[in-house]
Amino acid sequence: MCAGAALLHRIPRVIISENRNFQGAKSLFSEHGIDVAVFADPCCIKMMRCFIAEHPTLWNEDIGRD
Repeated sequence: MCAGAALLHRIPRVIISENRNFQGAKSLFSEHGIDVAVFADPCCIKMMRCFIAEHPTLWNEDIGRD
């Protein structure tokens, strides 16, 4: 939903705190001319890794996996 909102509202730049746990739509943004910056913040990487491990059902629902 975040990617769709950014494209719909023509957000010119997206900053991604981490994309090691989930790649998301980085290539989709680039294809549509949106500038993308990835910071690979260690704290965010760890937080997402822990969240996914602790709440796999919620995470899979959020990203559209069964």
